[in-house]
Amino acid sequence: MLDLAPEGGLKSRLVSDLGGTYHSGTSLMDFRRHKPDVIIECTGAGQLVIEAMTMNAPTGIVCLCGLAPGGREHRVDPGMINREIVLENDVVFGTVNANLRHFRAAATALAEADRGWLERLITRRVPLDCALEAFRPGDDVKVVIDLTT
Repeated sequence: MLDLAPEGGLKSRLVSDLGGTYHSGTSLMDFRRHKPDVIIECTGAGQLVIEAMTMNAPTGIVCLCGLAPGGREHRVDPGMINREIVLENDVVFGTVNANLRHFRAAATALAEADRGWLERLITRRVPLDCALEAFRPGDDVKVVIDLTT
């Protein structure tokens, strides 16, 4: 997992507890020597989408889950990206996981998951009158705005 939050914090411990490897950085370019086999890009940030398609290992798979807002231009060489994807036998695909079957499967998986691990995902709760504090940068995984307080 690649994230902005520094290693050693809650996010890296959560990833480690699932058997994953956590990397801290701002770009896949920071990890050129560790080209991942599978990238699930969830931000939709244009530059990260481009990096995901060009920085994976040969025969790599890139799944694009996030949506870019559009309007921001990035200078890329589409021919170079095309050559890399084709000659390295890469797979790039997009997905939307928003149908009823997916939500039911997610609910089942969550019901069967380790409750203690799941509870660690909510790192902060803020009352509705302080809702803007939920967007304060930090090492949070998920911040809940409590509508009952």
